[in-house]
Amino acid sequence: MPVAFKPWQDAMTSEQVMLAAAALLIGGCAMFRPAHEPPKLASPFQQRHVWAVLPLVNDSGSLNADGLVMADQLARHLENAPYMDVLPVNRVLAAMDAAGMEALNSPSDALALLRALNADGLVVGSITSYDPYDPPKIGLTLELYARQRTPHRSPLDLRSLSGAAVAGQAGNLPSSTTRQPVATTGGFFDSADPETRDALTYYANDRGPEPNEHAPRIYRINIDLFSEFVCFVMSGRLLHAESQRLAATNRLSQATDR
Repeated sequence: MPVAFKPWQDAMTSEQVMLAAAALLIGGCAMFRPAHEPPKLASPFQQRHVWAVLPLVNDSGSLNADGLVMADQLARHLENAPYMDVLPVNRVLAAMDAAGMEALNSPSDALALLRALNADGLVVGSITSYDPYDPPKIGLTLELYARQRTPHRSPLDLRSLSGAAVAGQAGNLPSSTTRQPVATTGGFFDSADPETRDALTYYANDRGPEPNEHAPRIYRINIDLFSEFVCFVMSGRLLHAESQRLAATNRLSQATDR
């Protein structure tokens, strides 16, 4: 059901504007206003976290869908969230190759790859629908696998990933005992749908090398730009799902300590 939002107030802080923008995009609301600056993703973390993104599996039936390209787009968006570092997708593939993994077939495989990468989270997903023709349509599902942090864990030096694959760097770090995946989300985006088109207009405003009134149409008819938009929204939804999980975990921990 669409949610009504009050018009922007001059007294709103820049932080409030950013959070409202993220809520509009991620929530799929029907009411959008032009952005004064490109919307940004909110992070559920207060300290640095390292994530990795696996190329998406193409379950759409379309030969045009490229899971590697979409993984790169997801990684770029997530990298821009506060306290987030994201490993290059090619380094994730190199680590899989070094470990002799052709695919992830279970949560145990995902956690083994996380240990090899010495990362906090691994995004795994699939392309469920893909139609590049006007009006384009894309469906995605995403899952987040995560490891528990330990007090003695040293942060990952991303510069060490500029060379060979990172097999064996993590040593004997313990895996997470949390039910995996820890967060999931999915969505179907049809640019002919009014709410999707409104969200795309909001996203496209002030983006691109020469932002103008034609930007939303360009993002709609160009499948690469449309998939960029879809990956932005899906990144936000996954971060929001992880934020809700962490909040619930904190509430449970506080209740247990009482």
